[in-house]
Amino acid sequence: MEIFAKNPPKEKRPHGRPRRWTNEFMTMVAQKVVDEGMTYQKAGKIFGVSQGSIGTWVKRYKQGTLSASSKTKEASPELQIYRLEGEVKELKQEIGNLYIENQLLKKALCHSHSKKRETSSVITSENLAQFQRGVE
Repeated sequence: MEIFAKNPPKEKRPHGRPRRWTNEFMTMVAQKVVDEGMTYQKAGKIFGVSQGSIGTWVKRYKQGTLSASSKTKEASPELQIYRLEGEVKELKQEIGNLYIENQLLKKALCHSHSKKRETSSVITSENLAQFQRGVE
């Protein structure tokens, strides 16, 4: 059994409050305004966003910086390695548990078939050969 007791590196939290809108949503709203000619006021009413926000999104969309802007930083390589090692450990445990469960179910199925053959008094296609041997 593998023991995974390595201390994880500290994960840095992003500064400020989390974003309310995703980049995909902002891009979609800006595309509607620019490509389909929707007004800021109509888009604001439909999507529940202020006209000022939509104006900022359209400006950034036209500059090509809307989809590229992301405040979230990539996790450090040490943190990514730690997460992946933990995930590998969990998957190995899951595989082991499934293997044991599979073996147990195979034994239970084999046992139930043997008990069924022993106690069966009804002739079926499964136990027909057993009854034909007695007749001969």
